[in-house]
Amino acid sequence: MKKLFTLMLLLSQNVSAADCFDLAGQAYRIDPDLLRSLSFRESSFNPRALNVVSEKKYAVGLMQIHSNNFPHLAQFGITPEGLYRDPCLNIYTGAYYMAHAIKRMGYNWEAVGAYYAGFSASPEQAAKRKWYADRVKSTYEQIKKAPLKGPKDSKGS
Repeated sequence: MKKLFTLMLLLSQNVSAADCFDLAGQAYRIDPDLLRSLSFRESSFNPRALNVVSEKKYAVGLMQIHSNNFPHLAQFGITPEGLYRDPCLNIYTGAYYMAHAIKRMGYNWEAVGAYYAGFSASPEQAAKRKWYADRVKSTYEQIKKAPLKGPKDSKGS
């Protein structure tokens, strides 16, 4: 796992964000258009998106990586600042968490919902997973009809 994160860090330096959806999808065996759909739902393809709930609870970048994941990511040398500045790193990190959800729940819309709402079996969280998955699925179907490629480059312009 550490080797994949190291490779991801090296690749992210010179690759456009649009290409990173394809590369991250290939690395994690996830349809790049599903990653684009997640990114659109999370940030409207805004690489500088910052959703602040409080000083300790916030999400950053294209894939809205949440602050509760930062301690885990620190072991790979990934910082909140890096996730904010480097859209490709943000995409790969989102793909990593989506792959984790797929591993736990299977390659299905429930796993997509878990990207947003986690794995709790409570009825409330199950409803949140379904709500989110339905929105991502709608975006995914639109992308498949008329592809959106996401951000134009790694600078977010």
